[in-house]
Amino acid sequence: MTWRGRIWPANTGGAGYGDDEVDLKEGVAHQKAGRLKEAERIYRALLEEDPQRADAWNNLGLLYLDRRDTEKAVAYIGRALKINPGGPAFHHNIAGAYGRLGDLEKAESHYREAIRLEPSYASAYFNLTGIAKFSEGDPALGGIEKLLEKSALSPEDRCYLGFAAGKILDDLGDYDRAFSHYREGNAAKEVRFDRKEHERRTDDLIRIFDREYFEAHSDFGIIDVVPIFVIGMPRSGTSLVEQTLASHPKIHGAGELYDVHAIARALPRHVKGGQGYPACMKAIDHAAAEGFALEYLKQTLRLAPKAERIVDKHPLNFLNLGLIHLMFPKARVIHCRRDVLDTCLSCYFQNFTSGQEYSFDPEDLGFYYRHYRRLMAHWTKVLPEKPFDLNYEELVADHEPVARKLLAFVGLDWHDDCAAFHRTERPVQTASRWQVRQPIYRTSVRRWRNYERHIGPLIDALGDLAQESRGAD
Repeated sequence: MTWRGRIWPANTGGAGYGDDEVDLKEGVAHQKAGRLKEAERIYRALLEEDPQRADAWNNLGLLYLDRRDTEKAVAYIGRALKINPGGPAFHHNIAGAYGRLGDLEKAESHYREAIRLEPSYASAYFNLTGIAKFSEGDPALGGIEKLLEKSALSPEDRCYLGFAAGKILDDLGDYDRAFSHYREGNAAKEVRFDRKEHERRTDDLIRIFDREYFEAHSDFGIIDVVPIFVIGMPRSGTSLVEQTLASHPKIHGAGELYDVHAIARALPRHVKGGQGYPACMKAIDHAAAEGFALEYLKQTLRLAPKAERIVDKHPLNFLNLGLIHLMFPKARVIHCRRDVLDTCLSCYFQNFTSGQEYSFDPEDLGFYYRHYRRLMAHWTKVLPEKPFDLNYEELVADHEPVARKLLAFVGLDWHDDCAAFHRTERPVQTASRWQVRQPIYRTSVRRWRNYERHIGPLIDALGDLAQESRGAD
């Protein structure tokens, strides 16, 4: 569950600010567009005029979250709370920051305070369920179900609350009710997945990046072993693998970087012929491939200049393995594989922020998974450097031997901190921030059995692949 619902309150710091509100909204517009320097300039100008602007301190904190400077974000949002301790949005936002830092106790406390101050705070309920384990009698479930009775709920709030109730009931072992709420949350999501477009894209990747392509471009890119790419379906164990690797003192875990996806989008403007990606890859030259590789390396090394390895764990880079190999022919790629039905069910139970439109409908999910497997089978056949296939069930069953193989694969000696990965203190940006801070647990294995009566459409959409899960019993 990714932290959601960050709030830029218009006027939670005190009385009306007149024309200053225009400046604040302008800062928010810059921030949402990624123009962080312009946004910061506006917020700091407002704070120079009035250091008691709680909303400006809050927005400055959110800006530093965007920069992945979580400690500064806590400090700035904390200033907002000192000025206005009764602002539910401020409690919500600092809870999200504490969650990233791994201080889950403080995160839970602030989420619950946000809900106490604003009982209809749907995104606070949702984010609370992402960092806490629930037991019988927790008042959160009653508050959520009371809100769900309201007919005037927005689709967004109904989505938040459906996923939140599902998570709590799953913790309680009430699986039938949990699935009912998860289904309601997914149904409320206002997204659409284009199956034909996705199939066309997969066909294009397979057609263009064939074995002959890599033979013809064998001298492209740069030889550098700093990048490590952890790929696979979402919810397949990528966060656990990253946390294990990032516990090594020579490895930095950068989280889900969008840089490779951004390069794929930018390439058509830098390659002759005017074709889109991936067709433009036929006309790419040495200079373009090397230039993008160097820029990727430059940006990632800014995150950890002294690291010998940097992990990019964006799961959907499985779509970009052809491009990755062209830029970094010796880069290590770790492919996370998990039980088919467990993977898909975990995706269906996850309210993704963006880019996972396939996950909210069981038939779309099965369709997408089949094409993921099809594409990975292709990469395994044609890539000169094969990915390391990591089995999630083996990792949680006997962590250290598998972790040792991972370290050997990326060219580093074993370090005992990798066995105690849950003690590693580092910001975690993704939905698994609770899980990676727990010792190894195996309750997620064969989890689909709890919901077998409800997942017929998913099983049908997966076809023969679903038998891999059933055959493992």
